[in-house]
Amino acid sequence: MTLHDLVPRRLCGDLSLQPLGIGSGTSRWDPSASCLDDGRMLDGLRRAVESGVDLVDTADWYGSGHAERLIGKVLREFPGHTVHVASKVGHVRGSAAHPYAGPRLRHQLEQTLENLYLDALAIYTLDSYDFGLGDQYLDPVIAQMQAMRDLGQIRAIGLRGPGSRGSVRLMRRFRELFERIKPDVVWTQANGLLPLAVLEDGEDLGAFTARQGAGLVVASPLAHGALAGGRPARAQSTLGGRSMADADVATLVITQGLEELAVRFGGAPGTLVRLALRFSLQTIANAVVIVGVGDERQVETCLSCLGDPLSDQELLEVADVFSRIRTGLQDPAGGIPAAEANV
Repeated sequence: MTLHDLVPRRLCGDLSLQPLGIGSGTSRWDPSASCLDDGRMLDGLRRAVESGVDLVDTADWYGSGHAERLIGKVLREFPGHTVHVASKVGHVRGSAAHPYAGPRLRHQLEQTLENLYLDALAIYTLDSYDFGLGDQYLDPVIAQMQAMRDLGQIRAIGLRGPGSRGSVRLMRRFRELFERIKPDVVWTQANGLLPLAVLEDGEDLGAFTARQGAGLVVASPLAHGALAGGRPARAQSTLGGRSMADADVATLVITQGLEELAVRFGGAPGTLVRLALRFSLQTIANAVVIVGVGDERQVETCLSCLGDPLSDQELLEVADVFSRIRTGLQDPAGGIPAAEANV
């Protein structure tokens, strides 16, 4: 990634990263890749490292540690490359009473570092808001996370942020935990169809984290593949204001919007991916954007299609289409209303 506008972004402290990273989850935007095998995933990770990607996002529960082990295999093949890894914790209990009980957090970090062949993580994110009855494990977890950061085992403490469809109760819970944990980084999912969460006071998560001096890691910029033109129905459960029983309607609503973008910006391969990634990269200034791709071809598409930045006018046009897709998903009977400017 050598594009002039994609310079490293400071997330926190002295941790600065390229603005586009890669996630190790299953690919969801290629219609032919419902399940990636290890070989394709490894090829994708290798291509990402070769291209200069310096952040790989994963979690200990992705394949019960299998994703971490695949990443570790690739990192050993590129000893001269500086690649940071972010992982998450909070769902794997093992034989402990709770995922956050006792020394479980420290033991899980040790296992993650062993899987990755690393001495330290860039970001270690608390992925669950469940800290036991009465938050009995919260204070010990905070102390452990701070100690691991002080010892250099992790560079940044992360906390999962709420999605835009989170309840008021969830938003309040996030604010409560943020104030107590004081994370360096917040991890969330957002894209053109699923905007950043807006907190109770009307401030969105990007503005909130920037004001608090925390970095932001944004995953799913392609909306589970919907914005790349592949299997839009896969995203229907996370988009819009209600669940849609008819997947064909979701497909039609999203496809109509994407066709409008293709007419406006051209139908060259990678155009839709470029628009979705550029939209996230340019509208969320304090974030590293994580694209969940897997095989080599997908990685190459994402890293080679970015081109020049979108102009302010182009960003407005893309945002308008995304907004009308969201409206159509919330009210599928109404379809996608045409933009007045295009009538």
